[in-house]
Amino acid sequence: MEAELLKELDKTDEKAVRQLVEECNAYDHTAYDSDLDGDFYYLVRNDDPEESGVDSPLFAILSGYKLGETIDSQDVLEIEAFTTPVMRGIGMFTMCYQSLRDDFRGYRIRFMLKRPVTPFAIEGAEAPSQSTSSDANASVPDIAPALPFVCPDAYETLSAIGAIHQYDELLMQKELPRPIKNPGEQLSTKFGELHTTPYDKETLYVYGVLVYEKYQHAGHGRELMQALETTPDGHYRKLLLQVSSTNLPALHLYQTMGYQETERILYFLNKT
Repeated sequence: MEAELLKELDKTDEKAVRQLVEECNAYDHTAYDSDLDGDFYYLVRNDDPEESGVDSPLFAILSGYKLGETIDSQDVLEIEAFTTPVMRGIGMFTMCYQSLRDDFRGYRIRFMLKRPVTPFAIEGAEAPSQSTSSDANASVPDIAPALPFVCPDAYETLSAIGAIHQYDELLMQKELPRPIKNPGEQLSTKFGELHTTPYDKETLYVYGVLVYEKYQHAGHGRELMQALETTPDGHYRKLLLQVSSTNLPALHLYQTMGYQETERILYFLNKT
């Protein structure tokens, strides 16, 4: 048994990958996209279902992306990994990771783990609780710590190789008191600008929130966000944005404006 490296998936492998990701989502309460679009894939195949007693055509997947960024002058790969629940804890993740290190020497590797969409327990640990802080006087947002909340095989392997939790990316959403119109690609004031794009038929995705340097730290970020909420009536009932756990001022702003966390992705970086 070995991890097979593929640059592209044929239709049969695409179906098998989708099946395993969906199986892991159901078991782990996660919401990974089942249509992986990596630059390369490591697959551990179930070549003898009768002997293994496992119906899934794949035991494990490791999907990688070349990010086009560097850390300490080394290129970075971003990795998602999936192991069928009945085969966890026996080294499937390790097998894929060792193959990756052999094939991509000199790369830094960043691992992406999604938090469950609903809480569930793992022996010896509790799933992180969702941030609910709305205290306008709070100086630090409620940021849940990194815990082994997904696949134990993956988390334990990350710990064993000394991978360090870097930061989280949070998706935060707010339901508006009245539906608004899309203000267009850019909304500008004298203090700054922000950009929006439709996310779905009732949600606007907010990105590129920028307060001009000479106006920073004076509450103008809140004014920009409030300006968006006072645009003319339309059909968008929700606002969605993404923010890093390291950006505490922005997190505090969004929390006090009523945004709630809907998804969290934890990033771990391997040792050099």
